[in-house]
Amino acid sequence: MERNMGQELEALKADYNALKAQMQQQEQLNERFFQAARRRPAQALSREIRNRLMLDVLTLPTIWVICIATHWPPLFGVLVSLWTMIDFAATLWINRKLGMEHLLDGDTRTVTRTITSYRRFYRRALAISLLPCIAMITYIFIELLARVGDSANRNLIIAIGIAYTLAAIIITWLQYRRHTKACDELLDEFEE
Repeated sequence: MERNMGQELEALKADYNALKAQMQQQEQLNERFFQAARRRPAQALSREIRNRLMLDVLTLPTIWVICIATHWPPLFGVLVSLWTMIDFAATLWINRKLGMEHLLDGDTRTVTRTITSYRRFYRRALAISLLPCIAMITYIFIELLARVGDSANRNLIIAIGIAYTLAAIIITWLQYRRHTKACDELLDEFEE
């Protein structure tokens, strides 16, 4: 009988150790799953930063090609280039300051603080960039209307300009919403 109890105890111990190993394996699997789930919004943030930097880099030569091809004043090219370089430097600075490359490496408190700081920066950057954007669009319209004079194309230029401006506003708003949604999803992941 004692031998049976000893065998049962050994069997229970073996079952317990097997269950413990399965639980540890499941915990590791769950952790990898949650890390992967968190990485999607984090990758969306990183992709947004990369896209923003890439657009800034592409804007510099594009604006100069446009200025040269259309005989626009160099001052316009200088101002747009300056605005682009400031945006590039600010995005790069906040990316490095907050350590966005290693966003998920820290503890929950650090990650949520970083995401919140970046979301605040993104909101402020959009608000600040409205002024140069409005000035640039206004200048473009004034310059185009001055070049056209009183021709029949004047109303067409105005209509196309308004349509493109509205399209740009809608695209920017949708990008902003997608970006803040990724930030919110990531914050929600860490609050759980």
